[in-house]
Amino acid sequence: MTGTTGTSTRVEGVHLAGIGAFVPNVVSVRSAARRGLVDEDTATRSGISGVAVAGDLPATEMAVRAGAEAIKNSGLAGADIRLLLYAGVWHQGPDGWGPQYFVQRELLGDDVLAVEVRQGCNGFFTALELAVPYLGAAAENTAALIVASDNFGTPLIDRWQLGNGLAYLGDGASAVAVSRAPGPVELRSLCSASYSEMEGAHRSGLPLFPPGVTVGTSVDFRSRAESFRDAAISGGWWMRFLAGHNARITQCADRALEEAGVERAGVKYVLTHGMPRQSAISYLRLLGFPFDRSAWEFNRTIGHLGASDHFVTLHHLLAEGVLVEGDHVLLSGYSPGLTYKSAVLRITGRAPVRG
Repeated sequence: MTGTTGTSTRVEGVHLAGIGAFVPNVVSVRSAARRGLVDEDTATRSGISGVAVAGDLPATEMAVRAGAEAIKNSGLAGADIRLLLYAGVWHQGPDGWGPQYFVQRELLGDDVLAVEVRQGCNGFFTALELAVPYLGAAAENTAALIVASDNFGTPLIDRWQLGNGLAYLGDGASAVAVSRAPGPVELRSLCSASYSEMEGAHRSGLPLFPPGVTVGTSVDFRSRAESFRDAAISGGWWMRFLAGHNARITQCADRALEEAGVERAGVKYVLTHGMPRQSAISYLRLLGFPFDRSAWEFNRTIGHLGASDHFVTLHHLLAEGVLVEGDHVLLSGYSPGLTYKSAVLRITGRAPVRG
């Protein structure tokens, strides 16, 4: 089905055979406040209690750990995996180097198509969108491995000072082995939308060249957002932009649910990016769900994990036995571009997470 703001697809015969996650040690927000890293009043209002911090552990090492768990949990042979998709938000290692090949060398060997996906916090969704048609055209026993990983502990970004309405940045990795064989979690639908008129929201006030990282410019999303908003208000566009943004969030979820044939009442959990409590309440309201249908109580303990939020949370819910056969889960997110993604999953049997 194609709409004016994006596309949605009913997915058939694609399963998440195994899920892996790696979350490093958590630093409490209270301790960060004592060290002067965050304002205590702002931290209290956010409701976020902890942030996963990996120290000097590279993102690719975390990706390998999550990927190894996903493969183990899937029961697949390494030879079955012929596609590797690696999603990340922040810098992964030396410039001019591909992090996907590190994971390939560690886990899969050479007979694999390995590709890095760069679409911000929605990168895992985009990787799924790429994997589905690939699996449909490949041999029946072909599987794909999707990994996402980030370590934000670098000088050019301050995980504690991103701006109003944004969560503190946490480190971590997630992975899913995707297969056409019947499996424990079925992918029912995917939806993608964009709002390119707002692409300037995450670069406003900055030159396009030279890239900031090459001249040591720190990332300051607060000043960029304020610059974009001020320009939109003075131009008379702000309310239209805001309405369009909110509508796309809702419409993307609507189409994903419609393609999956699932009513809102039939959704057990809604998984979103990590965000402060008030932002999460507003987001769930836009989606048409009560706040208690979210997994925010888990998200608040680890921060916003870049492209890994949804599948680290899914891993947690499955490991805790919260999700059982027959449950439906809606995943929803947006990221710079702006891009909007939604997906619907159905739990079908044996959990793809093992103790």
